[in-house]
Amino acid sequence: MPSEPRSSEVPTALGGLRRRLPTPPIPAWVPGVGHLSHRTGIYFDVIRIFGDRGIEVADELIATMDGNAGPIISPTSGRNAVLFVLPLDTVDQRSWPPGVFAHGKRWHEYVAIPALEVSTGPARWESHPTVERQYVDPEALFELVCRLTHWPGGPP
Repeated sequence: MPSEPRSSEVPTALGGLRRRLPTPPIPAWVPGVGHLSHRTGIYFDVIRIFGDRGIEVADELIATMDGNAGPIISPTSGRNAVLFVLPLDTVDQRSWPPGVFAHGKRWHEYVAIPALEVSTGPARWESHPTVERQYVDPEALFELVCRLTHWPGGPP
């Protein structure tokens, strides 16, 4: 018998559950309204995973972290990639598996960050930043990706 989502959880477009909007303080890099484009390597780093693998990783990470995985963003249309927002200076410290794209200071990119309450635009939250978890845990993400891809990577 499937369990009912806790009142603090809502279904995601990827099929998992996410926590409702976090309580303040909201990270400085999250806009109050609309969307804001940020370059990686300034406030945060990003891991981008395309296709079904990105969805699989997001769903499993959200489930593993009891719905509080930290900031995970997916596009509302177009290229099917999931973004995992990690603390600054963490992606370049590891050798990520093929198909997992690390964007930090060395290989930067601009990413659209939606406001917490946005319902339209180029991106949406699958898991919000929270007071307890303002970023995705890099070690938990790395271990999960290595396990799912059978990549022999280990700790940095």
